[in-house]
Amino acid sequence: MGWKASMIVINSEEKLPTKEVFEALGYYELSKVDKQPFEVVMNPEDDRIYVGQYNGNTIICMQDVPLESLSESVSDAEKILSSRFADTDVVTFALHSVVNLWGYSLVHNGKKLRARAGSSEGTTVEYGEMLEEEKELFSIAKKNAKGERIFVFDDMPEEEFADDQLGENFVFDISTKYFGESLDDCEELFEAEFQGYTFSRVKPIVEEPVKAQPAEPVRQPATAPEKAAEVVVKKKPWWKFW
Repeated sequence: MGWKASMIVINSEEKLPTKEVFEALGYYELSKVDKQPFEVVMNPEDDRIYVGQYNGNTIICMQDVPLESLSESVSDAEKILSSRFADTDVVTFALHSVVNLWGYSLVHNGKKLRARAGSSEGTTVEYGEMLEEEKELFSIAKKNAKGERIFVFDDMPEEEFADDQLGENFVFDISTKYFGESLDDCEELFEAEFQGYTFSRVKPIVEEPVKAQPAEPVRQPATAPEKAAEVVVKKKPWWKFW
């Protein structure tokens, strides 16, 4: 194997609400960087995400999240993407030649339909019904004397291949459903420009605005109580009796 790839394929041309989706996935403060061709970023650096479109698909190249999807259960990322893109295939592909790592996962409407993954240490995930795109390779599968699954090609009857040696072949065959041709033959995809982003994994703290305290009422200085109005009693002249 000589391929390195880490990507999510969303089988939809609907515009990806980048900020909303990536914050839901736990990636914050996205900042654009220069665009790069797919062949350069299909296995990006740990601190970069690249997003592009090809053949009716939105493709996200990033680390960590694709590997988290290679299990029997639906990952958090798959749940988020499936809820955002209803009635849409969400497919994960992962390849890494150093350890013969390979894997793929298919989720539709939040349900895991298929997942397979492994490395030079063996197959670790085998879940779901066989996909149409897998049938040709599985048709040449056999059991060896140890009861292990092997693959034998008609034109190489003396050669036996283990799962990890054909992992990338399975990925390529499944990719034809979405890319129109095998990933390893997609010259136009290799040249397609993908928008890059940097990000933070630390959720920013949003400080609540300080509420202004109501001003205390201004107290008027105390004033002396008003003097009671003097009552002037006019005395009648002594000679008046009325």
